[in-house]
Amino acid sequence: MKNARTLFTFAGTVFAGRTAIRRVRQARTDGDKLELLDAALNAAVVISGVFILVRQLRRKDELE
Repeated sequence: MKNARTLFTFAGTVFAGRTAIRRVRQARTDGDKLELLDAALNAAVVISGVFILVRQLRRKDELE
């Protein structure tokens, strides 16, 4: 059950990352600084989510 939850979390993070990158590129193309800031902050959330997921996987491996 936890493996499935981790897999869904990983998949969601990957899709959110793709969306964040697309938004950053579009904001840069449009020259919209506010949209760029919002997209960059969303990208930061995705990055921190990846770090949290990696930490959870490492802890899980240590417990086994």
